[in-house]
Parts: sequence; C-alpha cells; structure tokens
Amino acid sequence: MPQMGRSAGLSGFLEVARDAGLDPFALAAVAHVPRAALTDPDMNISVEAMARLVELGARRSGFEDFGLRMAEKRQLSNLGAIGLAISAQPSLRKALEMIASYGWLQNESLSAQLEDGEDTSMLLLSMPAWRGRHGTELLLATGVRAFRSIKGPAWRPREVRFMHAPPASFEAHRRIFGVMPLFEQDTLGLVFDNTDLDAPIAATDPAMADHLVRYVEHLTGGRGRSLTGRVRELILAQLPASACSAERTAERLSMDRRTLHRRLAAEGTSFTTLVQEARAEMAQSLLANSERPLQSVADLLGFASLSAFAHWFRRTFACTASAWRSERGANGGPSGLALG
Repeated sequence: MPQMGRSAGLSGFLEVARDAGLDPFALAAVAHVPRAALTDPDMNISVEAMARLVELGARRSGFEDFGLRMAEKRQLSNLGAIGLAISAQPSLRKALEMIASYGWLQNESLSAQLEDGEDTSMLLLSMPAWRGRHGTELLLATGVRAFRSIKGPAWRPREVRFMHAPPASFEAHRRIFGVMPLFEQDTLGLVFDNTDLDAPIAATDPAMADHLVRYVEHLTGGRGRSLTGRVRELILAQLPASACSAERTAERLSMDRRTLHRRLAAEGTSFTTLVQEARAEMAQSLLANSERPLQSVADLLGFASLSAFAHWFRRTFACTASAWRSERGANGGPSGLALG
C-alpha cells in the first residue's frame, strides 16, 4: 500500500514552477499527481508521487535550489493543525516532540526522532517514500522556517545535515538555514543546543497549547502510528549500526519477537520485507544523490562487507550498484525512473 500525505507537501510548487516558465499542471500529469493537489492543500495523495513531481520540477527548471525556493513560499499555516499546535508550544523542545509524535498525520512517510545529548540534541528525520535531494532540502528548510517563526527571524540551528552531495552553489543554503549545511553525512537532520531547546518561548498560551494538542489527538481518530510505520522507523535507525534484528526491534517496542511477527503479518507485511524495503529505498537515495564510496553505502545499509552488499544489490536490482549509479544517478528520478 502506498504511503499517503497531505497535498500541502506541494505548497510552493505551483509558484516556483511558474517562476521557471513551466506549466505546473502539465508536470503534475507526468508525475501522476492530481491537478487539484496543486491548489488544494488537504487532499490525501501518494507521497512518492509528490516526490516525483518535486524532482521533475527541479530537473525541468534547472533550479539547483528548487526545494529551497518552494520552502520560501511557505508559511507555518501550510502545516495545518500541527503547525498551529507547534506555534503554541512553550519551548522548541516541546515543538519538536509534537513533530515526532504527530508528523505522520502530515506525511505517513515522515519519521522524526529527537536524540538527546549532553550539550546538543539532534532531530533525526527520514522520509523513505520522499527520496531525492530537492525533497530533503525542502523538508529541512520548511522545518527551519517553522522554528524561526516561533523563535524569531534571527534564530538558526546549530547544524544542518544532509546525506546527499553538496550543490555547486551554497548561496541559497546559507541564506535559508543561517549556517553552512554539512553534506554527505550519515544522517539527515538538525542539531540544536540544549539551552536553546529548553529556553521558554515568550507570549505562549498554555491553555491554547493544551487545546491544540487535544485537537491534533482528535484528528488521529484514536489511532497511533501503525506498527509497520514504527518498525520502519526503528529499522532505519538501526541499519547504520549493523544492529537491525527482529529481536532488538521487538525489545524496543516492549514485545517479544513472535508478537512482532504476528502483528506485522496482520498488517500485511513482515520484518524481513520491511528491512528489504528500507535497504532498497536508502540504497537508491544514497547512490542517486551522493558520490560516497560503495563501501560507505554498504556500511550505512548495515552490510558486514562490500561483497555482501554487492550480491544483495544485484539480486534486488538485477545490475551492479556502479551501473545503477551511472544510469540513474545522472538522469533518473527519486525512484530511479526516468522523468523526461
């Protein structure tokens, strides 16, 4: 079943495409995105189709900063009820916790985890169904602009980390993020000073914050993120450490391995299937959007050796990783499909 998201994820696409002299509705047809999704932010559409459209727009426009330009067209209100709830939180940490808990309402593919350190913390982000450089830059730029609307126009994160290769020009990145991003990193996310996370935000209304949190909870309809989604998050977090196993994942979810397998089967999938899907998605993204060595890709996917990765890749994609990168990395879309 395809992962779905609010068409608000395309906010800004219409304007940026037109700035480039393109027909946004014609591009939407090519990417199999409903025409109405470009003007109605509340449609529920395929996340992968939205990703195709953003990457297609970037290719056709020639704008290396296409995703960043989209982010600059957005307001916090584009995030809907979650955006309102974020704006009312008493601290940036509470706002990040809202995203980690309820971001899936905006985009089923979105995984957000706040990892605490002694002096700094990192918001780890992943959207497996939204692959591509421009999509990930759009994601982080939208987040930074949202946090800046809460903390003030001078606010900036400690670090911005991308997994893809650096662009030819950094001008737009410096302007939007306020810091020079790090590229070809092992993780995608934002790093914050803990003192910044916990500093009270002036003029917040605790009663309104509670009301908005209850409203967002109401929107969930009593359902949490599916077990499949939670397992996928844990798999993505565990792969780089070569610590991905059904036993470890079940332990993190406070259940035994048999229960995990039974519940995943009830949702129409299995742990092995989710690992294979996660590896395939990560492999395509890493190969298409960075020049990191194949050994580094193998390590990030949790393979014990480069040869094990090579055998897996050939079985999965019917070609070598080098051949896939040569063909798709230069002219393929976010899913390795030619977009014209």
